[in-house]
Amino acid sequence: MSERAPRPARIAPAMSEAVREPFADPAHQRDAVALGMWAFLGQEVLFFGVLFVFYTHLRVRHPELFAAFAPRLDWRLATAMTVALLLSSFTMALAVRFAFVRMRGKLLSSLLATTALGAAFLAMKGWEYAHHVARGESPIVDLADELGPGPGLSTFFGLYFVLTGFHALHVLGGLVALGWLVIVAWRTTAEDLRGSPVMAVGLYWHFVDIVWLFLFPALYLAGRPA
Repeated sequence: MSERAPRPARIAPAMSEAVREPFADPAHQRDAVALGMWAFLGQEVLFFGVLFVFYTHLRVRHPELFAAFAPRLDWRLATAMTVALLLSSFTMALAVRFAFVRMRGKLLSSLLATTALGAAFLAMKGWEYAHHVARGESPIVDLADELGPGPGLSTFFGLYFVLTGFHALHVLGGLVALGWLVIVAWRTTAEDLRGSPVMAVGLYWHFVDIVWLFLFPALYLAGRPA
């Protein structure tokens, strides 16, 4: 009489558990999420690095561009945008902390505050864009070539719109992620909160803020008299 083959039903629960819980413990999950986010941010650094290399090339070859056109940028408005992003980094750090200690109410408040500050930054940036376009300060309109032959107004504002435009798109992406976190936190009980997704979005948000801290002096303060 042949031996009976083992039934797969006995193995299935263990396999399903392994698929459902790929991490050995919360610390393992946190490390995996952090590694994945740092890898993503690494390629973002390369992306913005290329843009800053082009900025440096233009700044070295044509310093007269920045002396002539940087004063047209509103550094006071940019300072307000900087303050908004710095405050949003603080509230995002609080959100990460509250997520790991499972304080759902304070987590929601911190996420909403971060979202509001990020939206305020984009609103100010949109107003600034509209102001420049209304004055003809855009990459496709060169009102007058004050500098003679060579790069002029459209070159400077082309650089300005590319650098700040890509940054604004990253801020918008961060706001989408924050909105998703708000929905998840709203629908999740305090006991079921997981800090890893909030930590991942937090790393991304801090990176976006750091990029702006380079853009602010590079564009708005360059070429201004001391």
